Amino acid sequence: MPEPYILITNDDGVGSSGILALKQALQRLGEVVVFAPEHNWSAAGHTKTLHKPLRVERCTLADGDMAYASSGAPSDCVALALLGILDRRPDIVVSGINRGENVGHDITYSGTVAGAMEGVVFGLPAVSVSLASFDSDDFGPAASHAAGVVSQVLEHGLPPNTFLNVNVPAKPLHQIGGVRVTRLGRRLYRDELVTRRDPRGRPYYWIGGDVPSGDATIAGTDIWALANDWVSITPLRLDMTDDPLIQTLEQWDLG
Repeated sequence: MPEPYILITNDDGVGSSGILALKQALQRLGEVVVFAPEHNWSAAGHTKTLHKPLRVERCTLADGDMAYASSGAPSDCVALALLGILDRRPDIVVSGINRGENVGHDITYSGTVAGAMEGVVFGLPAVSVSLASFDSDDFGPAASHAAGVVSQVLEHGLPPNTFLNVNVPAKPLHQIGGVRVTRLGRRLYRDELVTRRDPRGRPYYWIGGDVPSGDATIAGTDIWALANDWVSITPLRLDMTDDPLIQTLEQWDLG
């Protein structure tokens, strides 16, 4: 059996500490190729670049290994890799390690999650991984847990159209209480519109505000797990159809 071929991307950029830690942790599982954005694409969502050309360059990571850097978003990177830049089809796509958790409604904004989703679009199993801190540079525990999850996915596989979203507390390994399989929690955003004026007096806007929080009282959610120092693993699927609502809508007079 040939060793697994693992495609890694992220949304923090190819030079981030998180992607380097992830690559080094996954190298014990198989052959790894890094294909990531040349700059930060946080909150890019599931972007597909169609209105301008994309560029791909080879670059060197901090540990001396080669990687691919693209001008596109994380989802673009995965698409470019699978559409022909790589000469071999990967066995799995792993996206991360993101700086900051991706929980609850974050999954609709997250470029990290979108990288995994694009792998699913191409029919591959996928995992997205995030560290629940914007300040910590210790990606070791998250990388270790990511390797454990990826190992299990390679062994058991995942159902079609599904992937795993992993969030790891920013704690030393001995302080992490274990792993919980969770569902999406309820994110609480505190966005504010900041209005300013340019030198010509024209208004421009920033979407600012405090860092989002979440309802940690709902047991079984990703937010609850992180609040209790557990690794959260949430199985997600691309089919977002609300099946019970179908039955309700069938009773409406929709014409």
